[in-house]
Amino acid sequence: MTNSFTFDGYTVRSVTEKDRPFLQLQIDADPFHQGRMTADYFLKLEPGEDAWALEDERGRVIFYFKTATAVRMSIQFTAAEDDTQKIENRVALMKGLRWIEAILIANKFREIIFDTEGVELANFAKRRLGFVEATGLLSRSLGLSQDAPTQPSELATVTTTTKGSEGDGHVRH
Repeated sequence: MTNSFTFDGYTVRSVTEKDRPFLQLQIDADPFHQGRMTADYFLKLEPGEDAWALEDERGRVIFYFKTATAVRMSIQFTAAEDDTQKIENRVALMKGLRWIEAILIANKFREIIFDTEGVELANFAKRRLGFVEATGLLSRSLGLSQDAPTQPSELATVTTTTKGSEGDGHVRH
């Protein structure tokens, strides 16, 4: 069964194996994509991805596109009064991100995106957290592999190895 939607004389439908020959022909003819991808990019999807064809009213495919579920994250740190607190913030970010990642992966998110004007945070995110810069944003694919982090058993309270703001060793949502 395929999903389809219509608007303004166009139909958006799921890509299927029937698209493979035409799709590969288009990729091979495109100097920006030839040799860099195959039709499998649109046909062999990971959890959280969907691939679509946009057709005109005559049924002619205008373009193919793929979507991946992403989350845009915003972070507000408390002011660090000294280098020790900056280090504590970094450690908390690394541990907290692993915990958040497990929840996002379980919910089929594929990517975390955030933007920052903080040079120090951007450099740390790229150097230590695996983010890459992409058109002014920082993004990171969420690995949905066998090595994915363990899903927390409870979403409301997760034990950590550092003290939370309330000093009881838990992070609360």
